[in-house]
Amino acid sequence: DTCSGRSACTLRSHTSCRQIAMACMSTRCTSHFLRGVFGRRAASSLVLPAPPMVTLAVEGGDRFPVRRVYCVGRNYWDHGIEMGGDPSREPPFFFHKPTDAAVDVSAGSVDLPFPQQTEKLAYEGELVMAVGREGSDVAPGDAASFIWGYGAGVDMTRRDLQQVAKDMRRPWCASKGFDFSGPVGALVRAESFDVAGKNIELKVNGERKQHSALEKMIWKPEEIIVYLSGYHRLFPGDLIFTGTPAGVGQLKRGDLVESLVEGLPPCSFVVR
Repeated sequence: DTCSGRSACTLRSHTSCRQIAMACMSTRCTSHFLRGVFGRRAASSLVLPAPPMVTLAVEGGDRFPVRRVYCVGRNYWDHGIEMGGDPSREPPFFFHKPTDAAVDVSAGSVDLPFPQQTEKLAYEGELVMAVGREGSDVAPGDAASFIWGYGAGVDMTRRDLQQVAKDMRRPWCASKGFDFSGPVGALVRAESFDVAGKNIELKVNGERKQHSALEKMIWKPEEIIVYLSGYHRLFPGDLIFTGTPAGVGQLKRGDLVESLVEGLPPCSFVVR
């Protein structure tokens, strides 16, 4: 009952199915998990092939498995104002992207397709947090221990569809949760990165479009963990896009996009 893989684990040592699923990454391990929970024949009972696991590169090697993608809206004063809000009065709010919207662009020279159904594809450079613990209603003093690592990312947005959704008071799913809408560079473990004193910027074809100190976030990383965990139980593998500073704008085919956070590998790609 011991499964193989990069990190071997014993199924009997886990207390929940979710922990097993997140801890076990190899095909053999998944087979053991399914058989143990649903019976001997369960591993061959899927009517369709299981979708591939979404993972992101980790600096120095290994992969980070992605479970869920959360995003914080209007988390910088200047961006909240440029989008017509009053951030001084707004608690943090969240929206989601599908798991497979997260795209590993750590290899460099990555092409991402220009999405259909939009004429206003927008960039939003962001610091991305990777969650490494399970929990809900996290206490402020415990929040930092939930942050496994950080990365540089871009929240790609179909701005015209978002505006329609706002005008009609509809969800943002189509404007935020499309294919390839969450590119992320290689992740760095939290113990090797300190948010304090760091800046974030985004360049398009080498020209700076966004720039801010990370300290200008309205809700700091630990506060985001506390607030979000009051609505959703967090699990290892969750990603949190922490919001974007002012300067968002449109992209066209052929544009080179670089989201850069001091101390982290770049998130770089070309829109095709």
